[in-house]
Amino acid sequence: MSFDGAIARPPRCVLVNVTSGESMECLFNPTQLSEKLQVNWNRLAVPGLSHQVLQFQSTANRQLSGVEFYLDRYFAAEQPGDVNILEFRAFLRALTVPPEGTEDVAATAPPRVLFIWPEVVTVECVVASVEFTYKQLAVDGGVLVYAAIVTFEEILDARVTSEELRSGDL
Repeated sequence: MSFDGAIARPPRCVLVNVTSGESMECLFNPTQLSEKLQVNWNRLAVPGLSHQVLQFQSTANRQLSGVEFYLDRYFAAEQPGDVNILEFRAFLRALTVPPEGTEDVAATAPPRVLFIWPEVVTVECVVASVEFTYKQLAVDGGVLVYAAIVTFEEILDARVTSEELRSGDL
């Protein structure tokens, strides 16, 4: 058995700005992922009936809530290439505002994001919220370690059926 000394790096989570095509590979994969799906029902009160009648209204957009991205300047310095952890912060912040040059109402929205976590989930979404927690600062005030907690909300442009979900097409 030969060993070449190289250790295969596991696939990392990648975020892609669908509008610009810019992508950002995460320094670490999030340690957990919560996927939330809510079904909306109208509750109809029928006089004299002992219970409410539930009438299907819609299914809410799928959410990946509280996804934590951990960024460490010391770890980044050990990675190939010139990795600047603050570029990831700028990338996330740019996903919360419309791109330059948008004029019509439909285009005046933040860009869509392709969230790709190989072998786990791929979803086209938007950033619903982002929170930065600066965990370690340098003596000069520079950021050494921070976490970005992001909630993504799926964007669907077509009707989805239960059969499509069961067949794995989506």
